[in-house]
Amino acid sequence: MTKWRTWVPVVVALAAMGLVVRNGLVYDAAEILLKDARYQVPVDWGALVTRTYWPSGLWRPITSVLLGVEATLGGGAVFHATSLALYALVCVLIVRLVLALTENPTIAVIVGTLFAAHPVHVEVVASVVGQAEMLTALGLIGGALVWHRATVHGVTGGTIPLLLGAQVLAALSKEQGFVLPALLLGQHLLLPRRLARRDAMRLATPLVLLTVMLLLIRTIVTGSVGGETPLPILASLGVVGRVVTSLGVLPDFVRLLVAPWHLQGEYGPPELGVGLPIGLANVLGFLVVVAALVAIVRWWKPVPVAALGLWWIGVTWVPSSSLVFPAGVMLAERLLFLPSIGLMLVFAGVGAVLKPGSQRIIGALAVAVTLLFTVRSAVRVPVWHDSERFFRTLTADAPAVYRTWYVRGIDARFRGDSLAAEAYLGRSITLWPQSAMVHEALGQLLRRQGRCAEAVPVMASGLAVEPTRTQLRAKLGECLLQVGDSARAAAVARDGIAIGQESFEGLLRRAEPRP
Repeated sequence: MTKWRTWVPVVVALAAMGLVVRNGLVYDAAEILLKDARYQVPVDWGALVTRTYWPSGLWRPITSVLLGVEATLGGGAVFHATSLALYALVCVLIVRLVLALTENPTIAVIVGTLFAAHPVHVEVVASVVGQAEMLTALGLIGGALVWHRATVHGVTGGTIPLLLGAQVLAALSKEQGFVLPALLLGQHLLLPRRLARRDAMRLATPLVLLTVMLLLIRTIVTGSVGGETPLPILASLGVVGRVVTSLGVLPDFVRLLVAPWHLQGEYGPPELGVGLPIGLANVLGFLVVVAALVAIVRWWKPVPVAALGLWWIGVTWVPSSSLVFPAGVMLAERLLFLPSIGLMLVFAGVGAVLKPGSQRIIGALAVAVTLLFTVRSAVRVPVWHDSERFFRTLTADAPAVYRTWYVRGIDARFRGDSLAAEAYLGRSITLWPQSAMVHEALGQLLRRQGRCAEAVPVMASGLAVEPTRTQLRAKLGECLLQVGDSARAAAVARDGIAIGQESFEGLLRRAEPRP
């Protein structure tokens, strides 16, 4: 492949995402990089490595350290320039991977440019914290390239260190990176060129041992195997409920991968269904899974790279799907970054086996789609320019998702606009009354304004949804005492003590003073 072809996807990536350098820090990036003291210069490097990435859990030491380096170098535009550089590098590696697997330079460039322009990647590139996804992608693609090279040239002295290094980069950048062994298993089983069994075991054994060791360390740091505080509504579901919910999300997952025209910063209930009963979306999701499994079996021999692409999509989707552990979100555009690599392999595999005439038609269509994707991405990037634009667009894009109004309400409260915050939080509860977090936020807002009589029913409803929410129970008890309802305050305290929250003994003594 000539060098200029390798860099075509980089040019497309700059055209699609280049405006990120004009953006500020909003939403999660602002929460982490502006409010977390560890990232304030001088950076607390030890804490970045040994403590969780996010208050709700997760452990991403490589991502944290890289963000710390960027903060030290000046932050601001440095964050966005780094994101853009990482994205360009991922695009180059996509080309290299497709070329290695298909040996077709034209297909490799077409797929690389399509990936570079894909609008669903805007959140990852524009949000700064999406660097976690890109670092993980570098590790996973790097591991796949190392494995492929071993199948061509044999296992050399550097193969195992490079493979282990790829796993360290992937797993310590984001949780999905732990799936590298599963991806390589698919690569070994589905592609015609494969390692001898002895060589495969020679590579797989230290890789699996390293993966287990890193997972144990992560469990120690985060305090749980899942490593993330799950969305309460997902945590309350059993296995069947989570499976049904995950299947219901799949149609939107597929739409965002193949037709990402409408994008939104938040996805969730009531727009997305949770648990039973089974609806049309759940049935469609089940059919998607069946179709993918059938395609893998049927394509295994005639279109192996496409079969590997479907395997890649499934393996990278599972960790965030709530099938194994309840996740912190139901769906997010950033979670499609790694599966979209699999989609590119599907396109590459199908394209590589087409006749030359069909390849030219598909190539022309891909160029047209790439141009449309580039424009859509370039228009989407400025949404992350500043907080006001971001939250305004968020609720405009997803007015039927309760969390969009919740986060806009929190932003309004932070800016001191209590009237707007009350309206936004109230709308969030109206859309989805099953989130104790939103009830607590609105109840606290009312309580601080001296409106405990109004706050009590709001907080009581939230506590009924999530009785273990200690802070909410405490503030409800305070408000009940303030409005003179000591009997109910005592009942709230006793209920807390009954579920092991002994700190409410003080509230009980205040509500039931001894003679």
